[in-house]
Amino acid sequence: MEEKVIKVFAISMGVITILLCAILIGFPEFHTYATHLNQSAKIAKKESVLYLLRDDPKALSSSSQKGMQKQLRLEIPKDVKKDEIKISSNPISHTISITIPGIDENYFYDFPMIGNSNHIEDLTYSSNRDEGTIDIVLDQVYELDQKIDGNYLYLDFIDPHQRYDHIVVIDAGHGKNAAGAIKEGHMEKDIDLAILLKMKKLFDESDIAAENKIGVYYTRTDDRNPSLEERVSLANELKADLFLSIHSNSTASGRMSGIHGTQVMYQVADASGQSKIFATNCLNSLLMSLNSTSKGVVAGDEIYIIRSSKVPVTMAEIGFMTNEEELRQLISEDYQQKAAKALYDAILTSLQIQQ
Repeated sequence: MEEKVIKVFAISMGVITILLCAILIGFPEFHTYATHLNQSAKIAKKESVLYLLRDDPKALSSSSQKGMQKQLRLEIPKDVKKDEIKISSNPISHTISITIPGIDENYFYDFPMIGNSNHIEDLTYSSNRDEGTIDIVLDQVYELDQKIDGNYLYLDFIDPHQRYDHIVVIDAGHGKNAAGAIKEGHMEKDIDLAILLKMKKLFDESDIAAENKIGVYYTRTDDRNPSLEERVSLANELKADLFLSIHSNSTASGRMSGIHGTQVMYQVADASGQSKIFATNCLNSLLMSLNSTSKGVVAGDEIYIIRSSKVPVTMAEIGFMTNEEELRQLISEDYQQKAAKALYDAILTSLQIQQ
């Protein structure tokens, strides 16, 4: 019986071997196609494709534009319009994301990327049915210069200190599952973010930003929750002139009470004294704009992002969510706008920039 089983197994393996040989002889491209599919599958899963970036400076210099180093060049498929390409950046993760409609996992084979990979730590690709996204992870925070020339998108990575006179990092406290204080259905994370976004609008629309006097970076502009280390690391890495964190206060017990007012914390260990000066400017500006009660400028070295900051740092507690009147004010668009403008003015005062 055992000999019959072995004989049947041997015959079966022989038949399979013959069939495989016939397939490979009849379809010589089958192995290449299978290998390509395997590579494509890996790319679709957002795995690194950095190895596909070719270092060919000559190819870049032949199409160079004045003022651009052209560190990276991507070819745009002819059926894609310029305004369909979406480019965004995340300074926390050092990532530039480029989304192009209509491209799939074959993009890097059909349109090889050319450039200098010196500042690139990783390059990943992912796609869905309608578009593909290229994520470029850089070795530090860079400003991005971009230009479309013909069918090519040129990207250049610029050190922020080469572009701006001053650098400021603004942080909205909490985010995502870390809501902060929650009172009457209102979450601190939303109030903090609303004030930051109003500050962002002020900076974006100011002549100061247009003249490159201040480069402003934000730890978050949506409902995400960077770690405390990521928040303070962004300010430290950028060697920011100022680091501001926006919060809303509450009592230690979390119960509603009559305690109210505006408080600003600073780093006592800052030997330059700039942290306290910045905090004082923030408090004075907030009190004047909000007509709130002063809870003073106080030491905040026990707080992680304050004690870990290597740059002048301030944490502004705009008001108490555990106070009925201040809670109503904190959720008000008008009050948030006043707080945003007060902090905006305090930054300019601290940097000795005239509006």
